[in-house]
Amino acid sequence: MRSLRRLVVVGATIMALALAVPSVSAGTQKAFHLDKTCAPDASEPLGYVCTVQHSDFKWFPPGTKVHYTSQVGNVVQATIRIKNGSTSGACVWSSPVNAVCTFNTGTGRLSDFHLRVVVTANADVSIWYWDGWYSFGDDGGRSHDGQD
Repeated sequence: MRSLRRLVVVGATIMALALAVPSVSAGTQKAFHLDKTCAPDASEPLGYVCTVQHSDFKWFPPGTKVHYTSQVGNVVQATIRIKNGSTSGACVWSSPVNAVCTFNTGTGRLSDFHLRVVVTANADVSIWYWDGWYSFGDDGGRSHDGQD
């Protein structure tokens, strides 16, 4: 009976370790949140631009612009430019106030940046929220942390 119990414990331990390994090797994900407002802007390709009001990610401080560059169906392409870099991604809309945005390409300090957020809005659609996770890919030992 002890042998069977020991075998079950060892098996469960091995399985738990096997499940933990992929999350460690995938890089560290960190929570991401920002609030933004949007306004008409005739100089923008889609006629509007959004401005970050608050962000937990230091490289997207208040005043950072989110530019929407094209739309095909329910997919809108977005670009964020910061000092020393930029990132581009796609937002897939499931309703007029709900989307998922994924950014996987970038330049400069955002070249290894990966972001996935759920987009929602407040009741009167005056403030838009991005909540999700970000990480940096293989960065050759450089420290990337938009928090410090």
